[in-house]
Amino acid sequence: MKKHSILILMLVFSFAFGQKTININYVEPYEYTEVTGNLLAKASLDVEKHQHYKKVVLESGKTIEVKYEDGKAWLWLPVFGTPESMTFVGTSRKYTTKQLFTPLVTTDWGYFEEGTFHVISSSHQDIAWMDTPGHCRHERIHDIIAPALDIMHDDKGFHFGMEQTLNLKEFIEEFPDRKQEVMTRSNEGRFTWGATYNQPYEGMQTDEQLIREMYFGRRWLKKNFEGNDVVTAFNTDVPGRTLQFPQILAKSGVENLFVSRMKEGFYNWYSPDGSSIPTYSPGNYGWAVMFYKLFEQDAIEAMHKLQSRVKMWGDYYKERNLPPHFAILISNDAAGPANYGNIVSEWNAIIKKTGVKMPILRHSTVTALMNEVKTPDAVFETISGERPNIWSYIHGPGHAKAITASRKAGRLLPSAEIFASIDAVLNDSFNNYPTEAISNAFEESIYPDHGWGGKNGHITDSIFRSKLEFAASEADRLIEKSLQSITKKVKTNRNNAIVVYNDLSWARTTTATVDLKDNSNYYVVDANGTAVASQITKRDGKRTLEFVAPNIPSLGYATFYLKKGKKSVKIKKTVSPNALSNEFYTLRLGDGGLTYLFDKKLNKEVVKTTRFTGGDIITMKYDGNGAGEFTQMTEPKMDGFNKTSQHKSNWEIVSDGAVYTEYKNKVKFKHADIVQYVKVHHHIKKIDFSVDILNWDGTHNREFRFMLPLDMEDSTIKYEVPLAIAEVGKSEMKEAPRGWAWGGTYDQKPVEIHPREVMNFISSEKDGFQVTLATDVSLADWIDPTRESVEYTVLQGILMASHKSCHGEGNWYHQTGDHHFEFSITSNKANDETSYQFGNGSNHPLQVVKQDKKNYSGTLPTSHSFFNVSDPMVRVSTIKKAEDENALILRLVELDGKNSQPTITLPKAASEVIKTNLIEEEVKTLDVNGKNIKIDLGNNAIETYKILLNN
Repeated sequence: MKKHSILILMLVFSFAFGQKTININYVEPYEYTEVTGNLLAKASLDVEKHQHYKKVVLESGKTIEVKYEDGKAWLWLPVFGTPESMTFVGTSRKYTTKQLFTPLVTTDWGYFEEGTFHVISSSHQDIAWMDTPGHCRHERIHDIIAPALDIMHDDKGFHFGMEQTLNLKEFIEEFPDRKQEVMTRSNEGRFTWGATYNQPYEGMQTDEQLIREMYFGRRWLKKNFEGNDVVTAFNTDVPGRTLQFPQILAKSGVENLFVSRMKEGFYNWYSPDGSSIPTYSPGNYGWAVMFYKLFEQDAIEAMHKLQSRVKMWGDYYKERNLPPHFAILISNDAAGPANYGNIVSEWNAIIKKTGVKMPILRHSTVTALMNEVKTPDAVFETISGERPNIWSYIHGPGHAKAITASRKAGRLLPSAEIFASIDAVLNDSFNNYPTEAISNAFEESIYPDHGWGGKNGHITDSIFRSKLEFAASEADRLIEKSLQSITKKVKTNRNNAIVVYNDLSWARTTTATVDLKDNSNYYVVDANGTAVASQITKRDGKRTLEFVAPNIPSLGYATFYLKKGKKSVKIKKTVSPNALSNEFYTLRLGDGGLTYLFDKKLNKEVVKTTRFTGGDIITMKYDGNGAGEFTQMTEPKMDGFNKTSQHKSNWEIVSDGAVYTEYKNKVKFKHADIVQYVKVHHHIKKIDFSVDILNWDGTHNREFRFMLPLDMEDSTIKYEVPLAIAEVGKSEMKEAPRGWAWGGTYDQKPVEIHPREVMNFISSEKDGFQVTLATDVSLADWIDPTRESVEYTVLQGILMASHKSCHGEGNWYHQTGDHHFEFSITSNKANDETSYQFGNGSNHPLQVVKQDKKNYSGTLPTSHSFFNVSDPMVRVSTIKKAEDENALILRLVELDGKNSQPTITLPKAASEVIKTNLIEEEVKTLDVNGKNIKIDLGNNAIETYKILLNN
């Protein structure tokens, strides 16, 4: 008996052994028919001898006949069902076989069984990159927006979205007659627009430039489209988020943020003040179109692909109590409207016909999706902090002169608003307030987005640069106009008055410069006739006088007088061609820069020069492309490495006086000439470094850096970002963003990313001692990038890089010619206030207006503060005319991370103070008035107030 059983088992196993799965090939596009509440899809058996198969019997008992036609075995299989065994019944036992059958679409939709799939059709837009701005503008208008509107006219279910308001402005300029049509579709919720003006590198823009994204975005649309509103912002492409952007969005009335290149999911993204913005990421904006191709065929194929896609998300949704609404983003670069209405209709008709329980499919928008998902019980993931931008090489180093103009415009346009506002208050009228000029300049200053370079990128980049340089020159012009008007009201009792203006919200002692028209000797006295330290310099045929202007009031001015002759001001200093000692520092100059720097006030060595000297200029190879689809910033390489400290220096004194001593050194590199200036101030604790890169020949894949090696290890690094001070290791997102790019997953933790975008300074502190580097470049580092990197801190400014656009047909950023860069350093007891004010002060020179004739009729005193803030760490971001009425807008930023109650001193008594959001929509009236108003300001808060002044 035992022997007989073994023989039977051997026969069974021998029958199964060697058998192959019979593949089932469905007809595509799918041919299906409805039979008794199910769909049957036509398929053929992948077998050599088709005539040997008669029928298929499913485990459920259903029998399916096999028919022979065109040399194939055909059958109709159920589309919906559960996996079950199927038996292929052959003409003999030899051909009979059993295997698992899985329907195209199983009945297991898990968490999404009664859910909704949102088909979100949109078009990702760079201003250019795909081609020139003009070409892309035409494409947006004629090939994307207009066709989308036409589809909406014919298909009442179709929805479409553009990611930025600039696109709407372009379209209406071209087709003003279609404005009502746009408004209608927007009111229906079918055509949506992004709440920002465009999609910039957030960390590249200055405080007010970033806020103006909302003025020219959501505010512009609401004002120009009769109540139409946009509540979702997009910055889809850039793998970077700046620290305060969620607060800017939340306090501008924006309700959602859509990002990409981040792990798919739903988030609440927090700024340091505690405000947050609900955020959604699909992982990468192009996955559904480029890879999954979900809707390229028909509804059955879409069901089949989507079912496998969403199964992995069931647990995510369930754990977070999210309603079963899943997004399918149909987007790509400059993509036109893809209407999948036939698939949507077919999908939902199948559900209706069969009664199968599965998600419905609908055209939708990001806003509609978020409205469904943001239920009271939903738990979004919590994220806070900065995501340093790994594409930042493209703008600052890659477009040095353009970004220099951008930063200048961003700094000075708020100053132009402030002085124009002061002038209006003094005149009791806003009639001459340059509303249109300031608005135009601000718009031009934020026009360049993340689409530098690209196809025909030399045209794009030149357009971007020209707009930025226009904005910067307009800021200069507008400031000069206002200051000339204000100066006429200043009472002076002597000729040759010099009225010195401070555009920052704290009192400052720094130097001011006035041009001289002849070769006579001059000096400067204050309003009391006391001489202040001054010094004449001649450079490039131009004579200037620089003098120390003490205690210039916040957002105000002080008056000095220019006098002929000589008047010495004693200063304690010892100067030689390669060494100096004054009240603040002892220093020595050697090959490449400072070989020794000692802080006499704090009894502390500042630099450590075993690898680099202070102010050393290095060049390395950089073969990244600034904005490619890589997952980490490309590091420089040692190929062709050179540094000024490898060359014999010959420092010479080019100017020496009571104000400063300036040294100069020249070094010849292979592809450029380097000229270094070191300017040591004698009345201010400050050393300036100027760097000229001359005759640069544009050699590919080179970069230049300014180096400041410090006598510190494991120091705390802080740096300014828009509207905040960030700290390495503290201010970043804690987790890797993930999401995907061409190079893989963004799995690098943000704390590891360097260099970083900075505004005005980066500082290093250890054991209560701090060194601050004020910088006019947009990218800074603190880690030695060279081989066998030193362990101590090396503060750096990345000057320029000659790399290529990431576009396959893109341009090289040669940047040939001459370049000029400026840095300043100071050392102090560790204090964020000092660093912040030093960094900003270095990039905000005092404004000077000469008044040749005395003015006894002036109504203003010789020194005055128009606005004052009692808390030095509360910054005035801007003071401007209100957009809709003759009132002042005051915007404040708390920078110390503490709740504050600053007292604001106004030029006139306030009759009413109204708190608004960032785009000047009223929130509430405050119970304060008078000339001194006290305001509650939360930690790291950005707050805006409308102030009505008494006449």
